[in-house]
Amino acid sequence: MSVVSSRSTATTISSILKGKTASSNVPSSRNRVTFQLPKNLKNILLNYQSPIERKSYENLISTLRDANIKDNEFVELLQEVRPCISLLGNDHKFLVNALVKINWTDRGEEATDAYKAFLEDLVCVHSYHCKLVIDQLICLFKVSDEDKEWEDGKPGEQDIIKLNHVHNVIFKFLKIVPMSSTILVQSLRTHYPYYKKSAHSHQVYMYFSLQIIEYAPQLRSEIISTIIEKLTILDVNVPRTEIENYREKDEDEDEEVFKIDSVKETDKADSDHPLAHTLDICMDILMIYVEEYCHPDGDLNQDNLKKIYFELLQPFEKVVLHTHASHHVQFIMFYICSFKTAVAEAFLNWLWQKVSNPNVAPIIRQSAVSYIASLLARGNFIPITLITGLLQDMTNWIHSYIAAQDSLESGNSDVRAHTVFYSVCQAVFYIVGFRSRELVSTRKNLLFLQGLNFTKIISCRLNPLRVCLPVVVQHFAAVTRTYQLAYCYSIMEHNSRSNLPVLQTTNRFVKWLDTFFPFDPYVLIRSSQKIDPIYLHYQGSNVDLNPSLSTTDSNDQENDEDDDFMDVSYPQDSLNYHRDKFSYSSSPGFIHA
Repeated sequence: MSVVSSRSTATTISSILKGKTASSNVPSSRNRVTFQLPKNLKNILLNYQSPIERKSYENLISTLRDANIKDNEFVELLQEVRPCISLLGNDHKFLVNALVKINWTDRGEEATDAYKAFLEDLVCVHSYHCKLVIDQLICLFKVSDEDKEWEDGKPGEQDIIKLNHVHNVIFKFLKIVPMSSTILVQSLRTHYPYYKKSAHSHQVYMYFSLQIIEYAPQLRSEIISTIIEKLTILDVNVPRTEIENYREKDEDEDEEVFKIDSVKETDKADSDHPLAHTLDICMDILMIYVEEYCHPDGDLNQDNLKKIYFELLQPFEKVVLHTHASHHVQFIMFYICSFKTAVAEAFLNWLWQKVSNPNVAPIIRQSAVSYIASLLARGNFIPITLITGLLQDMTNWIHSYIAAQDSLESGNSDVRAHTVFYSVCQAVFYIVGFRSRELVSTRKNLLFLQGLNFTKIISCRLNPLRVCLPVVVQHFAAVTRTYQLAYCYSIMEHNSRSNLPVLQTTNRFVKWLDTFFPFDPYVLIRSSQKIDPIYLHYQGSNVDLNPSLSTTDSNDQENDEDDDFMDVSYPQDSLNYHRDKFSYSSSPGFIHA
């Protein structure tokens, strides 16, 4: 039963909050408060400040909070309260609060229908109670950390019924109270589970939030933005290295008990790093929603695809693009780009406009070009024509930048003044090194690469080979040397004998260009099933990474290559501490303290 299609028309349910009934949260029968319907409720409300009625009024509030009210008593209470709704103004906010917090979703059909009618009348007559009511409705989905996760990630029939009770009320509010949509979005954001809460807490809340979109599609953009923002917070708090270290430690502890290969993927996911498991479940739910919205009948709906692409692009631009050290949440854009080449092309063009716009902050331009390079390298759905088109645009920009610098009598030699230039150069080097098999597969593609004039780029006075990551430079140099596109080694050797460029800050020195590759391997277990079929792992290249190595050593090195892509930095000297890999590098332009 999917996020999109699982809503039921059933009207009765038992609580999903710890699987208990309404009576399970109250004291034993001998200490239980007995509910007694107040006599002449209207008179109590009108004269609640008088000494005579004050005690009755306070007893009523206390009883509503603590008593175990049976269904028939509950219906009688609502029958008494509804004619008095006009009296429930701000002066009676404590009474209204007690009425709103009564457990009602576990009751019979007559009781739940009566309570829904009461809530609708209340917000119609007193719209200022709308926030209180909506907040309480949203809180019904904040489950305990001890609650068990849904089997196979899908809610049971009883859970769906409870969800629908709340959805029915919210749906009515959106129709009868104009300001309720704004209040609803604010409440969803405010009550979103803290990132350290259990995976099931996030699972229920996210499922509920996405269901609202079914009957309130006008809120899709804001709800998705909220989800992306919260997932980003979760993502940056569980780095890829922390996930891998946790798994390695877990495997070491369990290797004496069983072989890890015999464990099912679902079992692995359940025993994963707690925060990684939460993020995994949430990413899986979001990807399912996007997939089913774009394929409502099993076939791609281009109108739906276009709508949700722009709705995802908004939080990506606002949150993800600006975020340091996110590892997985950005893959939602990777995933939707795989649906249609036109979407991938639109996304890449949008990123390139950010890069080529001098009015955009340099740090954002660096981030955008990193996304371009990583998407072109990792997306197996990206056609070669799109790769060559972006390479052409980037090299044209590089040559224009070089020409502009050459026209100056004295150029600025400070590396910090040219960070965008070096980032674009590094993106070109990265793409050529990673996708070299496709880029040299035909004579036409080789002629295209020759036309990019790499020799001028590497020999310009800005010297990008000196600043870009050595691991990137190493593979680019190997490819261009093998296919006689450029010869980088003489410049690299000269750079190795010179002092490396240094960026000085108040608390540290940073060598080389600080950057990252946002679509490095996706390590979440459950949701990776949607990413793996469209993801390109590095397959090595038919080039010698170090011409000084013997043939035997070179072959051994190629055989040992994994998806870290480039694990040999240049030069091979005391600076080997910076042996960056194409996977697992640092975020663009950020200085780590």
